[in-house]
Amino acid sequence: MAAPIIASITATPSTVAPGGAFVVTIVASDPDARQAMLVGRVTDSQGNVAEIQGQVTISDPLAYELLDLDAVGFTIAQRAGQPNVFDCRAP
Repeated sequence: MAAPIIASITATPSTVAPGGAFVVTIVASDPDARQAMLVGRVTDSQGNVAEIQGQVTISDPLAYELLDLDAVGFTIAQRAGQPNVFDCRAP
């Protein structure tokens, strides 16, 4: 099993005043994810058939963390329902 791949980490805004709020987003993917094709089919009363294909990615759940490595005192809260987004506040 391969390690997750982190594509980016961004802070918005990237400069804040003391006590200022910012959002950090981490974008990552799972190289072990599998692709699967699905076919949707619709048939009318005369037997005419229409189909469309779609792709779905089956991925291991990724766990995200954001750490204050310099122990500056940032307040960091993982956003509910968005595990890769963190609401932060500078000390």
